[in-house]
Amino acid sequence: MGIIKSFLNVFRSGKREDEEARIQSQKERYDNFLRALTEGDLDTRWNAVRSVGDLGEPFIGPLIRGLSDEYWVIRRGSADTLGKIGAPAVEHLIEALATTGDDVRQEAIRGLLLIGEPAFSPLVAATKNAQPLIRRGAVEALGSMGDARGVATLIEALKDADPAVRREAAIGLGRLGDAHAVGPLIECLSDAKEPVRMAAMATLCSLNEPSIDPLIRALIDVNEDVRRRAALALVTIGERAVASLIKAAGDANAGIRKGAIEVLGQIGNTRAIPTIIGALDDPERSVRIEVVKALAAIGVPAIAPLMQVFRDGDLRVRTCAMEALWMIGQPATTPLIMVLKDNQSDIRKRAALLLGEIGDPKAVDHITALLSDENVSVRREAFEALEMIKKKNRK
Repeated sequence: MGIIKSFLNVFRSGKREDEEARIQSQKERYDNFLRALTEGDLDTRWNAVRSVGDLGEPFIGPLIRGLSDEYWVIRRGSADTLGKIGAPAVEHLIEALATTGDDVRQEAIRGLLLIGEPAFSPLVAATKNAQPLIRRGAVEALGSMGDARGVATLIEALKDADPAVRREAAIGLGRLGDAHAVGPLIECLSDAKEPVRMAAMATLCSLNEPSIDPLIRALIDVNEDVRRRAALALVTIGERAVASLIKAAGDANAGIRKGAIEVLGQIGNTRAIPTIIGALDDPERSVRIEVVKALAAIGVPAIAPLMQVFRDGDLRVRTCAMEALWMIGQPATTPLIMVLKDNQSDIRKRAALLLGEIGDPKAVDHITALLSDENVSVRREAFEALEMIKKKNRK
């Protein structure tokens, strides 16, 4: 028994010595790392931050300080190494988000993204931190993670007291691409701060189809900023919104019809022309005004269908068609010249009137022929048109 006891004492003593040696070795390495990081040249610091990722928590503090190094490569290396250390570095990296410098904050976010899942819940909690910079960084990191579980947190952050946090939340929701964010983002179109409004609009555009119908409904929002930005977002979405806008042009609500037609005109897709032409006799004057503007914005492709209703439509439709042709201008000159010989005197008179308003000199000879028209109203209008053209082209 005495021999066994002696052996155990020697064994325990050896283990104690080994542990002490290990601790001493780690301390020496830690001290060397600190000296390298604080006193070494660029290459020495770079080698130091790359060499300690497997040693864990004791080196987190110096690596966090490395995020503030004057050289980007050291900041990046520190972030990468903290990412390798993993979960123990999360809270330290979140605290680093409070740094005012964007370069430090971006590297802290990089470290958190490298850590991934272990950082998710602490980041969610950090969106309620008292410091706006930490909330902002946490929201940005959650948006960049691509984890759908972060959607609800980012939607809540759209109401944060700090506009920078709200902006990052809007941007982050764009990265996550979840349709549940559309309604809250539309509400942000009336945010007090322009960067927030612009970020919300950009995200709504990036979401595409899920945004279209809610944006169309927002065309009648009580807030003018929301209406204007909803229209701009739909124009930006462009071709993918055309089918829904064509349908909305027949909505029971005049405001929806008006807004949809306005947006269709700005998009300029020729598929919408028949629908817009069909709205020339809309019972609401405000809608008809937008119809004229939309057809004028579409331009040359709208001329032929406009000429058709100019000839065949009722009085209200023809009047609107005339206004659209006038707004299109010189491209409409040739089609209007062609109807100066129409059998209906009213059409000849209106064509002369429009050509006078447009003021294209190439119509002069054709209008001059109307000075001998059998209808006195046509002759009078031809004379007025010639005077207008002369006036518009006077040097």
